[in-house]
Amino acid sequence: MFTIRVLFVGIITLAMTVQVYALDAIPEKLSDWTEKGVVLQNSSGLAWENKPGIAVSGISKVGGIYYLHYLAGFNGCWNADGDVNHQSLGLATSTDGVNFTKYAGNPVLKPHDFLPVSSQEEGVRTAYIRYLPSKGKFYGYFGVESPGGSQTCNFGGGGTCGCNIGVDARVYGATSVDGKTWTVEGSVGGTYSSSGSEVYAADWVYDGSNFSLYVTTAEGGRNKAASRGSNPLSLNELGGVSALDWGWSGLDAYLHDDNNTLTLIYNPQGGSHPGSSNDNLYFATTHLDDMKNIQNERVITTSGVLQNKIFRDGNEWKWYYSDDPSWNNNVIKLRTHPITNADNVPPQPPKNLKVAPIN
Repeated sequence: MFTIRVLFVGIITLAMTVQVYALDAIPEKLSDWTEKGVVLQNSSGLAWENKPGIAVSGISKVGGIYYLHYLAGFNGCWNADGDVNHQSLGLATSTDGVNFTKYAGNPVLKPHDFLPVSSQEEGVRTAYIRYLPSKGKFYGYFGVESPGGSQTCNFGGGGTCGCNIGVDARVYGATSVDGKTWTVEGSVGGTYSSSGSEVYAADWVYDGSNFSLYVTTAEGGRNKAASRGSNPLSLNELGGVSALDWGWSGLDAYLHDDNNTLTLIYNPQGGSHPGSSNDNLYFATTHLDDMKNIQNERVITTSGVLQNKIFRDGNEWKWYYSDDPSWNNNVIKLRTHPITNADNVPPQPPKNLKVAPIN
């Protein structure tokens, strides 16, 4: 038994001890996984999420309950990005990780909770949520669009609401004890935010001392950058990550049990990285002591995914994902893989896949 000091994408319970397995052995060939099908989809009968565009934002298991957080939005006058307006955060729970029930009080976070809203484009565009057992809370980093203006645009309609307005965006932090009621702690410093910029949260990990966050920035291009610090609301900028010039692609990060090695999963959505015109999935390796140094990139042929959340649930990996990179996906799916003792290995670069060199 090991004492949990870090956020690990294995099973997360209220207990402070659990058997730790290295993440290095996650099977990277999709054919090795068993598809379980759809576990959640957007509903046309719910006004706040009636437009296709659902994406998994976090999966945690606390006290035997699975908490699946997701982003969704509704129809409105904004005519870009798949017409998703006022994208907000929802919650669904499950006792088996397969059959989920949406929380009746959804959405649990909406753009109006972060800032005044004056345009239908304003929304929570990205969300990355994890439960930290050592702190007894859910933590989330959110990329929130914020062109400013007076708060005249009511959630769900009504008021004076602008259309097709250019926006800025910045990263916000929020916490929750129960996954339902959230406290917006404020905007996050050290995330490349400045006047006229668009900065969106990507994934993050906590090593027991520091929060390590990737962001997507549209200042002068669509690039990834890294920030790190002990205060979740005041990070230190580490610099741009040129190897991850993947446009608007999602980026998911998993901390290994050496408390330093990271596995990154991402997909191309524009940008100038070689291969950015395809819908394949990519894995790579980096380390917390140098988050800008991306190594051992591997390509997996697939039809494309938007977001990925993987964690260890007992003797099984669970991989929740949204499978349409065009922002029009309307389902979240699940694939699984059994874990054996062979997976309890020292951290090392993942194997068995073609390595694509990074230029």
